[in-house]
Amino acid sequence: MDASELLPSLKTSELLRGAETARAAYLEDLAQLVAIDSGSDDPAGVNRVADWVEGRLEAIGFTTERSSDPRGRSGDTLLGRRAGTGRRRILLFAHMDTVFARGEADARPFSIGADGRAHGPGVTDDKAGVVAALHAAAQLIAAGAEEYGELMLAFTPDEETGSAVGGPFLEALAAEADVAFCMECARENGDLVVARKGAIDLELEVYGRAAHSGIEPERGAHAGLEAAHLTVFVQRLADPATGLTANVGVLRSGERTNIVPDRASLRVELRATRSAVLADALARIEARAAAPEVDGTRVETIVTDSCPPLEETPAIARLGNLAVELAGRIGFRTALARTGGVSDGNRVAARGVPTLDGLGPVGGGDHTPGEWLDVASVPQRLALLVELIRACSDPAFPLDAEGELRADAA
Repeated sequence: MDASELLPSLKTSELLRGAETARAAYLEDLAQLVAIDSGSDDPAGVNRVADWVEGRLEAIGFTTERSSDPRGRSGDTLLGRRAGTGRRRILLFAHMDTVFARGEADARPFSIGADGRAHGPGVTDDKAGVVAALHAAAQLIAAGAEEYGELMLAFTPDEETGSAVGGPFLEALAAEADVAFCMECARENGDLVVARKGAIDLELEVYGRAAHSGIEPERGAHAGLEAAHLTVFVQRLADPATGLTANVGVLRSGERTNIVPDRASLRVELRATRSAVLADALARIEARAAAPEVDGTRVETIVTDSCPPLEETPAIARLGNLAVELAGRIGFRTALARTGGVSDGNRVAARGVPTLDGLGPVGGGDHTPGEWLDVASVPQRLALLVELIRACSDPAFPLDAEGELRADAA
């Protein structure tokens, strides 16, 4: 099956013309969002973005649902729903928070350079994705092309700090979705993302016994020495064959040179493309921690955060191949990438929903003052998103483990 056998597509010229016409409005909307400071630790700022997005959702005919963090540590989650004429439920999601501190929007206001790149805090990560989701929905509605059963647009407040609030929100929505599109921007070279590593963050706390290092060191149990052995063990777990990376990013022990340290700690990150590989690495660390090499020490293992990988299933591969084919019909080339970075797409895909990532416009320099967005890519990427939603709304396109898309689509 190729894309031409799915729902009759809007003509390419119509798609691009509509997207080109909307480009000025897109950039105006993007400028307004970039002008709002919305660091993850600034709930009020994130909620100002949510206010703006909620107003746009309601203006184009979505019903909205909003929920506050009971702890008050993050901004709100926001969901827009709109019923269509079909059966399949399509989920688009983006995050409203950035990594930048309050005041950054005034210091580096939205601008477009002579090179055609837009700049400003969060311009690519992920405010361009927020605006793209809204504009794609508006184009579908305006064209009367609502063959989906329901279109769900979800916006989260804390992706940059691990999605303590946004993660469960998206995981619950995943139970309702047939297919999902993560609105993180495309890779710098324009690639879409079909796989991401998952991550486990853990702390290893080592307990020993203090002693005077010059008079009676034999009475001590050196927690730092045990921590050093553990560091070597963890670093050696890394395995290119399985895609596992292991890193002791922080190692601390002792306070004075004349005391055998009785405490040490390690902060460890594990990443891998498959859940089974992560689980095996964690089990090996826990087994090693239960059998310290330095007599008199003990080790406690604490998992502080975990995010499953976005695994490239056959269904996700077919979804990616469909996107590549549709992009070619629209008039540009893209490819499929696998990356080590984590996004909220991991959490949705882990719930068994075919998930394609990188559906925003092309950008780069994330988390830096040089963050940029390729303005020329906006119409093409909006057209692709519109076509993907329509194609996936067609029950003829396989979203489960069966069926095949045309083998040469990639």
